[in-house]
Formats: sequence, structure tokens, C-alpha cells
Amino acid sequence: MKRALFSLITAFVLGAAGAGLRAQDTAASPAPAPITPIPKGTPLQMLKAIRDANAKLLEKQAATLLKLEEMEKTAEQMKIFGKRS
Repeated sequence: MKRALFSLITAFVLGAAGAGLRAQDTAASPAPAPITPIPKGTPLQMLKAIRDANAKLLEKQAATLLKLEEMEKTAEQMKIFGKRS
């Protein structure tokens, strides 16, 4: 009886935790913006357009990296606080 109750509670908790993680994933990761087509023109104009697009992409990646580093720091703090209690 105790095993069955424990198994039922464990399955419920794991299911609820999994649903919460999926909800966070969908809320935190919006769909990426489509890549803008390169305008036709002279090769120099095309290269400048590619350079600008790459610069924007690098800025987005830098912002994402900062967010990931903040999340890592927060996770480390949670581990430390968890060990104290």
C-alpha cells in the first residue's frame, strides 16, 4: 500500500515538474526571426548588407550569452543556498 501511494505521488510530482519545464521552455524561447534576403546590387553593396546582417546576429548572440551567464550564476547561487538549508 505504501509503495503504491509513493509511486503515485512520485509520478504526479515528476509529471507536474515536467509540465512546468515545458511551459518555461516555450515562454522563454520565441521563434527566431527569419533571415532577411540580401538585396541585389553591386558586389560591394551585397557585401555591406551581409556585414550588417552579421553584425546584428553577433549582437543578438552576445545578448543571449549574457543571459545564459546570468542564469548560470543564479543556478550556482541556488545550489549554494540549497546546501545551507
